[in-house]
Amino acid sequence: MSAEASFDELAALLRRGEHLSAYDLARRALDEGRHSLILAHAAVLSLARAGAADFARAEFVRLGLASSDDPEALSLGARLLKDVALAADGQRRRAFARVSARAYVATAVNGGGRYGLVNAATMSLLAGDAARTAELAAAALDAAGAAAGEGEAGYFDSASRAEALFLLGRREEAADMLAAAVAAAPGSLSAHASTLRQLSMIAGEIGAPTAWLEILRPPATAHFTGHMFAARAFEDEAAIKASMADLVRAQRIGFGYGGLAAGADILWAETLLAAGAELHVVAPLGLASYVETSVRPFGEHWVGRFEACLARAASVRFAARDPYAGDDEVFAYASRFAIGCAILRAEGLSTRAVQIAVWDGRESTGPAGAGADVAYWRETGRPQAILPFERPAPDAPTVVASTEPGERGVKAMLFIDVRGFGALHDAQVPAFFEVVMAGMAEAIAGLAAPPEHVETWGDGVFLVFDRPSDAAEAALVLLEAHRRLNLRARGLPRHLALRIGGHYGPVHLRVNPITGAQAVVGAHVVVAARIEPDVAPGAAYVSEAMAGILATRHADRYRCGYVGRTTPRKSFPPVSIFNLSRR
Repeated sequence: MSAEASFDELAALLRRGEHLSAYDLARRALDEGRHSLILAHAAVLSLARAGAADFARAEFVRLGLASSDDPEALSLGARLLKDVALAADGQRRRAFARVSARAYVATAVNGGGRYGLVNAATMSLLAGDAARTAELAAAALDAAGAAAGEGEAGYFDSASRAEALFLLGRREEAADMLAAAVAAAPGSLSAHASTLRQLSMIAGEIGAPTAWLEILRPPATAHFTGHMFAARAFEDEAAIKASMADLVRAQRIGFGYGGLAAGADILWAETLLAAGAELHVVAPLGLASYVETSVRPFGEHWVGRFEACLARAASVRFAARDPYAGDDEVFAYASRFAIGCAILRAEGLSTRAVQIAVWDGRESTGPAGAGADVAYWRETGRPQAILPFERPAPDAPTVVASTEPGERGVKAMLFIDVRGFGALHDAQVPAFFEVVMAGMAEAIAGLAAPPEHVETWGDGVFLVFDRPSDAAEAALVLLEAHRRLNLRARGLPRHLALRIGGHYGPVHLRVNPITGAQAVVGAHVVVAARIEPDVAPGAAYVSEAMAGILATRHADRYRCGYVGRTTPRKSFPPVSIFNLSRR
């Protein structure tokens, strides 16, 4: 691939948020000897956006960016310091904010203009220097910026002006400038969300109201659910869809996540598409089995509508790809997966998530169903909009439960390995086990909720937990414990770093016929295993399913930021992965 083509592909990957793929492309080009500041910058920026803060700072130095006076390199260095400040608190937060502010001033001197100055002003605010904040914000307003106009360049320049005005206490002018920014790029929802987070953070620092920032708020995300039913009179269906359309409009929904079963699901999907919203389907089974289980039994006409909605869906995810085996837990898992996707999308866009349901008011008798979905969402405290529904007697035949032997369960799994282990000399291996593996053992033993299943091989560790929150806590405790190790004191290289991949999904619980020990096996174990090789050193990445559960139930403790997709491998499609960190 030519250098120009590499740069174009890099830019496209970064725009789409595919940070891991961007890093891999930049790293390959650098390894081939095509060193350039552009490639080095892209590699480090990708790592920073992927949440691998420690590794990003190390690569920033190793690739020569720390000694460069290039404006882009200076800006990236300031951003890395800003990331540390925003993740810290107390004196550490103020100290790194001061250093970041100085670095942003340096970018302004070297061509960073308004962007560098306004970020320096905001970092000065976090450092507690009000006078310097005002001085830099005023300078940002006077600095040269992009020409006013449409597109993201015009948006970011106007947004930077709005930020400077806000820092100076000129909120009405800031609101007018923010309106101009949105008008320049009305469809740049990710940019709007980024600005909303920045200005909300400033508002929190100075105790200012935030209602004026709502112009930036993207449309809401929704989880849609409801009862399955057969064909109804045209007038009845028209009335249901009219109520659905009113609700979608009133809730300002732009993104819908759910299944495509006959009845309410398909009506919601058609309504969302008619309203111009994105439809994201989460199928509990392989499509053929899904149709035979949850669509065709309610009437052949639903099948064509299912296929039409599927063809227009913005994305299709699978909770499982196997045929139905009589276990309704897979439908409950699919619903929770869809709920998690809706909430993750809302977090990524800094918007609200709502559940929209067609429900008869009765609790579900099993793990799945509209009643179970409503109850699960209600526990999160997020808003719901429910359309009452008089449900007739079930129209579908009862499916005979599976007689397949063995137990099934939905578990959270971690795969862990140590980057750099394979390059150790044989003489270093004993120290590796006495320091690194012993450190992991001590950290695991100290967990409040230890794993219920453990396997190890070489430098690899496989841990299984009943609850995703316990797995998340274990992953972060292991990373923190490893960072405290004194590797050099035992003759081990400092670059040894943990890589942790996590997933939550249904598995088979069996007995290994060779060892007699418990075995946790299945397709979802493979999902967890396939994530770990794509993890940046010193980080923990989790699947969308696990990230969604954490965002739904434990958003006060953990943050999951999208970093990209796993590397495609034979017979294994790529999956979306998220960096795991503490709030």
